[in-house]
Amino acid sequence: MTIHRNLSCAATLVALTLLSGCVSQPTIATDVSYCCQTGTEGISTFRVEFEDTPEFLKPMLRDEAATALNTRGLRYTEGEAHAVLRMTFINKTLERDQERVEAWERTAPGGGVRFIALVELELTDSVTGERLFSGSMQRVHTVYEGSYMHDAPARAAMREAFTEMFAGYPGTRVEAGNP
Repeated sequence: MTIHRNLSCAATLVALTLLSGCVSQPTIATDVSYCCQTGTEGISTFRVEFEDTPEFLKPMLRDEAATALNTRGLRYTEGEAHAVLRMTFINKTLERDQERVEAWERTAPGGGVRFIALVELELTDSVTGERLFSGSMQRVHTVYEGSYMHDAPARAAMREAFTEMFAGYPGTRVEAGNP
């Protein structure tokens, strides 16, 4: 009876550990390398341009950047805009003595690939080209065959990272839900 109870407790702990891993939000490190140009009061709209960014990441990055920047008084638009937010994706493989591999490619039979997904950002005035803001966000990933991205936790982590990054941007502070 005691063995059965111990096995039952152990199984419960393992299940809770696995579930908490699925529920927890992945963290994304951020860095602001330049903030901010004074005189941004005339800048109220922005558009997004991507460089070397996988297609599946573009909508998430765009949407979560738009959510964060909206709270700073900048609205996303697909047409003419006062500013351009350029996002460049860089994949840095962490495996030693191996050539660069794509993010979702296996490095060895049964093995995974470790890489840093880095997104460099630069917000510039669309007319003058002056830099208004620049920074980066990155996260270490280990991907195995059959892995897939969990959309909701990834979006939440991106939103948190963008909010943290743009906290010092000198836009008009707008409360969430109040454009």
